[in-house]
Amino acid sequence: MKPKFLWFRLSISLGILLAILLIVETTWTYLYVRHTLVRQEAQREAERRVQSIGRAARLTNSRESATLNPVLHEMVHESPQVIAWMRIIAVDGRVIAESEKVEAVTQPSSYSVPQLRSILGGRDEPPGSISTEAGRVVVVVMPLRFGPPPMRRPPGDPSTSIPPPPREQRAPPEFLETAIYLDGVSVHFGLLRQNLIIGTTAGFALLGAVIVLGLRFPHYMRGRRVEQDLSLARRVQLDLFPSEDASSVALPFAARCVPAHQVGGDLYDVFETDDGEVALVLGDVSGKGLPAALLMGVVQGAVRASCGTGAAANHEQAAERLNHLLCMKTARERFVSLFWCFFDRRASVLRYINAGHLPPLLVRYENGGSHRIVRLDRGGPVLGLLPGATYQQALEPVLPGDLLVVFSDGILEATDAQEAEFGEEGIVAVVEKHWNGAPAEICAAVLEAVRLFLGKELPHDDQTLLVVRLDQTPEAVNPTTTVSAAQAV
Repeated sequence: MKPKFLWFRLSISLGILLAILLIVETTWTYLYVRHTLVRQEAQREAERRVQSIGRAARLTNSRESATLNPVLHEMVHESPQVIAWMRIIAVDGRVIAESEKVEAVTQPSSYSVPQLRSILGGRDEPPGSISTEAGRVVVVVMPLRFGPPPMRRPPGDPSTSIPPPPREQRAPPEFLETAIYLDGVSVHFGLLRQNLIIGTTAGFALLGAVIVLGLRFPHYMRGRRVEQDLSLARRVQLDLFPSEDASSVALPFAARCVPAHQVGGDLYDVFETDDGEVALVLGDVSGKGLPAALLMGVVQGAVRASCGTGAAANHEQAAERLNHLLCMKTARERFVSLFWCFFDRRASVLRYINAGHLPPLLVRYENGGSHRIVRLDRGGPVLGLLPGATYQQALEPVLPGDLLVVFSDGILEATDAQEAEFGEEGIVAVVEKHWNGAPAEICAAVLEAVRLFLGKELPHDDQTLLVVRLDQTPEAVNPTTTVSAAQAV
C-alpha cells in the first residue's frame, strides 16, 4: 500500500477496533442488566412482599401462617404480571400456606433444607430460576418474621415490659417463597435495555460498514484509476476533433459532441484535402463508451489517411477499403454509420457517400422566403457489416449560403418523458428560426432545444451535430452556371 493510503488503512483498523469495543461493552452491559440487575430487582420485590406480609399479620394480630392464605392470594391477584405464586414454607420444606396460582401447585420448592438453614443463618443464597408456561420466573426465599408479641405494661410502671419467651418456646422458623416473573420486573429497565440493543445493533452495523469499506477500497481505487483514464481519453478525443478557428479551414462551421458517457462513439471531422477541397465527416459507431471511442479513433484515422491527392475521385474505393478493414478487424456487432463528403468551393459541388447514416439536411433559402430541404441519403450500407458491400458517390450542387446540417441519432431520437422524439422536424424548426445566424449560433440553438425537450430525462445516446455554411470562393462561377455544370456531371 502506498504511503498516501496508509491513513485509510489506519482508519479502517481503528474503526474495526471501536466497533468491536462498542459491541463487547453493550453486550456485557445488556447481560449484566438481564442476569444481575433484573434478579436484584426481583429480590427487592420479594423483600417488599415479606414486609407486606409482616404488616398484614400485625394488623390482623395473627401469628399463625396457615391463616395467611387469603393475604397471599390477594397479593398475587393484585400483581398477576409480576408474581407467579407465593407460599410460606417451613424449615423442613413443608408448605404451610400458599396462593391460589396454578404454578404453586405444580412447582416444588426450589430450595433444599440445607439452603433454607443457610438462609436462616444469615448467608445469601442466589435466587433460583424456573421455566413456567407463562414465562421464566425467579424464586426468592426469605425468612418470614412476624416480630415479637405486643408487650404488656403493668399499671403504674410503663417502663417495665414482659420479656420475650425463651428459645425453646418459640415457633419454628418459616420462610416466604415468592416467584417473580423476569419479564414483570424487567420492565423497569425497558428503556435501558432498548438503548443497549440499539447500541449493540449500531456496533454490528459499524463493524459491517467498516469491513465492507475496507474490502471495497481496492475496487474503489481501481474505479478511480479507470475514471482518470476515461477523463484522459475524453481529452484525447476532444483533441482529435477539429478546431472551429476560421484559419484552420476556410469554411465557416460549428460542431459539438455531447457523449452519453465520458467518452463517446460519435466522430466528426472537417479538414482540407491536398486538392483544396474541404472534407466533412460525421459518423456514429454502434454502442457507447470506451469500446466505441476506440473504434471511432480507428475510423477517423483511416478517413484522414485516405484523403490525399485525388481523394474525391477515389472516394468510392476508399469507402470500400474502410468497410473491408472494419469487417476484418472488428466483431459483427460493431459497425459504423458514416456521412463522408467533399465540398468543392470552386465548382460549388458537394460529393458525398452516405454509409447507412441518417440523411443530413441541405437547407436552401428560396426567393419566396421558404426553405427547401434536400436529404443526402445516397451511398451504401453501414461500414463493417457486409464484407462485399459497394458504395456510390453522389453529387449535389450547392448555392451560396446553403446550410449543411449533419447529426447523429442521439439528436434525432432524443426522447422526452412522454416517449416523444425530437425528430427531424425539431431540427428544421430551429434551423429556420436561426437561419441568419452563424453556424456556431445555430449549432448551440439546436443542442439547447434538444436539452429543453428532454427536460429531466437523461440522453440515452451520444449527441453530435455539425453545421456548415457552404460559401463559395470569390472566383467561383455564378450559381446558375455552377448548378448546370454539376447537374451535367
